[in-house]
Amino acid sequence: MVARTSTCLRRLAGGRRSGIVGFSRFLANPRVTVEALLDGWGAELALGCAGRHILAIQDSSEFNFTTTSERSRGLGEIGKGSGRGVLLHAMLGVDAETGGILGLATGRIWTRDGRVSVHHRNRPLSEKESQRWLSTAEAAKTVLHQAQMVTEVSDRESDIYEKWARLPEPGFHILTRAMADRSILKGGGKLSSAPLQMAGTAKVALRARPGRPARTASLVTRFCPVTLKRPANLARQAGLASPCFNTSKSSRWMPALR
Repeated sequence: MVARTSTCLRRLAGGRRSGIVGFSRFLANPRVTVEALLDGWGAELALGCAGRHILAIQDSSEFNFTTTSERSRGLGEIGKGSGRGVLLHAMLGVDAETGGILGLATGRIWTRDGRVSVHHRNRPLSEKESQRWLSTAEAAKTVLHQAQMVTEVSDRESDIYEKWARLPEPGFHILTRAMADRSILKGGGKLSSAPLQMAGTAKVALRARPGRPARTASLVTRFCPVTLKRPANLARQAGLASPCFNTSKSSRWMPALR
């Protein structure tokens, strides 16, 4: 698939009938299941991560397939309901020192079966798609147990209180872009008002884009440790302490173009 940049069986087989038949038999084999394929994702990474600091980066993707109103091909809605396809949530292992990609750790592939009528806020985390951010990271702990240290990295969609409370442990840290301006315990207030300390600066070269020339951006990072206040709607759940973690902000300014 990588070499031929295609998922079409005819192209993968180079147009040879024997190759097409071989691929078809492989996919039709009852032992070739999605679960079995996912179980094999982390095999190489489990060996290659030993003694390293691993960045465990997770995110979701949608694969849109051509369907009609009469033939949905067993695919569920994706995006905002305008298309049908499958969803992939994967975690990639990267060497924190070299930036080298070491392989996939674990993940999930699924299709949506209709729409959920119960409001998002009225469902437990176990019944939400967002639970994947926790379950994937938990599964990765087994795959990456030989790593010297693991830092899970994910975007603002994974800013879930249960994740802050349950995932971190010695040698396993999380780095998440905040979506909610959460309340903090010590001193009160919100994350946005936390007293930040200067951590460092950096310059990043930005490539040109349509309507925007190439330029160099200057970054400033500030941080401070805070303890999150447990949300009121989770007060009765056992095992959800108020986690202490470091919060940071990056501000960017653009030099004048000359």
